[in-house]
Amino acid sequence: MQTVDYLISLDYELFFGKNPGSVENCMLKPTKQLITILDKHNSKVCLFVDAGFLVKLKEYSNQFSELKEQYNEIQKQLLSLSEAGHDIQLHIHPHWFDSIYDQTGWQIDTSRYRLHDFSEQEIEEIVSTYKAELQLCSHRPIFAYRAGGWCLQPFIKIKQALLNNGIWLDSTVFNQGYSSDPTRHFDFKNMPQQPYWSFSNDPLLPEQSGEFVELPISAFKTSPFFFWKLAFHKKFSSKQFKPFGDGQAMVANNHYYFQRLTQSTYGPVMIDGAKAGQLQSAFHRHLKQGDAKGIFNIMGHPKSLAPYSLHKLDLFLSKNKQLHCKTFQDLVHLKK
Repeated sequence: MQTVDYLISLDYELFFGKNPGSVENCMLKPTKQLITILDKHNSKVCLFVDAGFLVKLKEYSNQFSELKEQYNEIQKQLLSLSEAGHDIQLHIHPHWFDSIYDQTGWQIDTSRYRLHDFSEQEIEEIVSTYKAELQLCSHRPIFAYRAGGWCLQPFIKIKQALLNNGIWLDSTVFNQGYSSDPTRHFDFKNMPQQPYWSFSNDPLLPEQSGEFVELPISAFKTSPFFFWKLAFHKKFSSKQFKPFGDGQAMVANNHYYFQRLTQSTYGPVMIDGAKAGQLQSAFHRHLKQGDAKGIFNIMGHPKSLAPYSLHKLDLFLSKNKQLHCKTFQDLVHLKK
């Protein structure tokens, strides 16, 4: 049986709505439960850590003891995972640059949601500060990046800051990905149909001598019927579909919801909630299209995991013995 490489990469973060949720339920506990499943299958995870949150926790730790404790618990978990062979890489939601904490909790300011909403000087400060802070939570080098909200374009504006800070691998793009939301715009419709590629100024334009490597997230086409079922599960179903996270997501524009309820759409292959039920179908598609030489790149968020997610992931890994786990640390040979 031919082995097939796969990678699980989760965005380790709070929510960004009116209620960001707790560190315990959005990050620490669900990650611990996920590791229990992965350990059964000798698998590893890559956590794309929202490093701006760590910077803010440290900034306020002298004023608020609860934030100092949260920082220590997160760092303890990440260092322990890194020591066990799991991977820690850079995820940036730059709204933390403008957000504050007071006696009532986090005051989240997402008016500058995209990294591109900042000046080039601020972008350099954000990338360098966030990466330096995150490196304190990993025993291994940090060189991979995932853009918050998949907002990677135009790449040229953030290119130099990433280069200056040793970031050379990106894993943000997914096939046919698109958002028309002005605050969270991205367009990956012209993504190269390759397992990975080098690029320089545009992640959709392969260049053999490019300084960066793009490793796309695997994608899957979903019918509107799935999202109608998802809405039903959220409203009426049992606790197996209830996410571990206790926060509230940002509200997208109306077009986002209308599109998903009326037409088929492409999205990343995920283990979040009910979407974990698509794993086997997405993997079959991966093999059918002759993508077995590429990495089956699954993503998710600890905050959005549910008992159903973990059950489906466990079944998927048990059923597909040909799967061979990778982390980004195993891909350093791709660097030019």
